Amino acid sequence: METKADEAVDGGARAGGARANGLVDHVIDYIYRHVADERLRPGARLPSETKLSLTLGVSRPVVREAMRTLAATGLVEMAVGKRATIVPVDGEMLSRVIGNALLTGQADTRNILEMRRGIEITMVALAAERRSDEDAADLQGIVREMATKLGNAKRYAELDLQLHARLARATGNPLYTLLIDAFRQLIAASMQEGIERWAATPELKRVQDLHENIVAAVVARDPGAAAGAMAQHFDDALIKILAPIVAGEAAG
Repeated sequence: METKADEAVDGGARAGGARANGLVDHVIDYIYRHVADERLRPGARLPSETKLSLTLGVSRPVVREAMRTLAATGLVEMAVGKRATIVPVDGEMLSRVIGNALLTGQADTRNILEMRRGIEITMVALAAERRSDEDAADLQGIVREMATKLGNAKRYAELDLQLHARLARATGNPLYTLLIDAFRQLIAASMQEGIERWAATPELKRVQDLHENIVAAVVARDPGAAAGAMAQHFDDALIKILAPIVAGEAAG
């Protein structure tokens, strides 16, 4: 049975924990403001733990906990004996969130495809408007290699993902690269499984034709044709490849 003394200890621990959490949040808020006010960019270093501790009037363990929290969000990188550094964003954090949604049944493969469809249609239209000559050459090189790998499911899947990532870069909008990076980590296994099922068949040739149409429209700077080809890619080719997987998930 819990005594009054035990209750007092537990209550004190909870109060102490609440105070500690409040101090950690205070440090985090300060660092966010500092990054914004100083216009810190990837590679820039934050003030040292000692300086933050003195500036904010908190202990170094509180500062360290705040840094760990920020590192978990992908804002900073920590190293022993060094000041925390601002790091470039990548798709890992978003991929983890979507992966958790899949793991816990809050989303499924069809949901991902529907979201990707909308994003990539707009993305490829922008790529057609903004692409550089280097972008065009890279895209043509990727799709040419894809045509030679119809019998190699693993390599074809790698090139497929590479093509979508390169289209994202051609938009000049770093958020598209971030989104495609997050999505491709999640669908890589499913895409390869689908392509293996259809390898060296007319269906995979149809996928290749659609890829070539997308690239041709981007190279021609035709946003409407590029968007239409991407929509067809999702509706006709990609959905067919993953349909057995989606159906299996729904049945499960």
